[in-house]
This record gives sequence, C-alpha cells and structure tokens, in this order.
Amino acid sequence: MLSPKGGQGKSTFAKELAWLLNAVLVDLDWDGGRVSRLLGHQTRRYVHAPLLDVLFDDQGRPPRLHRSRKRPDMVPGHKDFEPNQPEPDTMADLLVQWSQTWNRPVLADTHPGGSRSTLGAAQAADLVVMPVILGTGELDAVEDALDELAGFNLLLVPNRVPANPAHLPGHESRRLLALAQTHGVRVADTFVRHHGWMTRRKIRTVIAAQATHGANTAALTLDMIHLATEVISHAA
Repeated sequence: MLSPKGGQGKSTFAKELAWLLNAVLVDLDWDGGRVSRLLGHQTRRYVHAPLLDVLFDDQGRPPRLHRSRKRPDMVPGHKDFEPNQPEPDTMADLLVQWSQTWNRPVLADTHPGGSRSTLGAAQAADLVVMPVILGTGELDAVEDALDELAGFNLLLVPNRVPANPAHLPGHESRRLLALAQTHGVRVADTFVRHHGWMTRRKIRTVIAAQATHGANTAALTLDMIHLATEVISHAA
C-alpha cells in the first residue's frame, strides 16, 4: 500500500485487504495513524518491537507475528522505525525473505510520501495499490508520485466516491484517467464508496471479519471484496 500523502484511506485498505487475502500485514509506518494502532496495537504495552528487533538480528530470522482475533497476522509498526529504516534494496530483500519464510503473501503498509522503506516495499511488491481521492490537491500529489514510480505495477483505486456514479466529479475523474494513461498504470474497476461513519468508528478490528453486518459495514465489505479480487488478478 502506498500513498503520496496522508488521509487517503491507505490504512483502511491495508487492514481489510490483508484480512481478505490472508496476508501478513507489515506496518512500515511510524506516525500515530499507523495501521497497527488502528487495529488496537499499543507499542508501550510491549517490551519488544518485532520490526525493530529483526533489523538488528544477524541470524536473518523473520519478525515475530502479532496475532489477535478479527485482525490479520501482523508485524506492528513503531515510532522508532523512521531513523532505523533500511535502504530500499535491503528493505525489499527483507520483505521477500519474510514472505518466503512464512509461505504467505505480505501486504506492506507504508509511511505516506517517499521514504527509504516505502521505496523498498514498492520494489518488492507484485502490485502497488494506491488509494486516490478525487480532489485537486490529492491528484496533484498523485501526479508527482507517478513521476517517481515509473516502472512499478500500480493500481490506482478511487476512494470515498459518491454512491451515485452520476455524482462523480467530472473534471477530476477525467484527470485521473488521463494521468493513468500518460503513465501507463491501471485504474481499478472497483470504486470504493464514501463511508462517512468510518471516521467515527471506535472498534479497532477488521470490518470484513465481522460475523454479521449492518447496511453500512456490508457496503464497505462488499467494496473491499471486489477490490481484493482485483488485487489478486493484477498481482498475478
């Protein structure tokens, strides 16, 4: 998962897709909004930080997975990862090695914007998923990011779009399609609808993992299932 700026829905995508794809969620973010914190993980409660410990492990062991109910298996992020993040090639090699050791796919959620670990995660990825909000400033950031990510297998996913397709912002929609064509990347067939209640949700679990659904959670889960199907197709 990659986003040129914060607030685009990247962490929500990450936790839901990791669950649906049975992937290990590796949190490479270090800010307070990181996905592992969104899932209720509080680093101050733990003596060890698996992501940091493994960077100084000369035996090449993968990080210890954090497991909890209704959440994907996870390598939690940590606020001290920023100054300790490896160079891009090293980060890419580590993610590939961990995936092979676990014999499972890995979904890496990265820090917004460019960083060494973000570039490394992109290098290792079969597919880079980028949520996109159809706004002027947001598309400016996407345009700059596409210039820097030439050659990567990218999937741009319109996020927080109106439920009624007739209400899609015309100019921004056309601009997104033009950017995708210019840079030779895909725009997802799945447009994730705007779910205003998400910003007020207090339960720190995966929505798709719920046994039962109301109208709101069912709609988001359906969007995520459709997106997961696309991710499998494009990553393959």
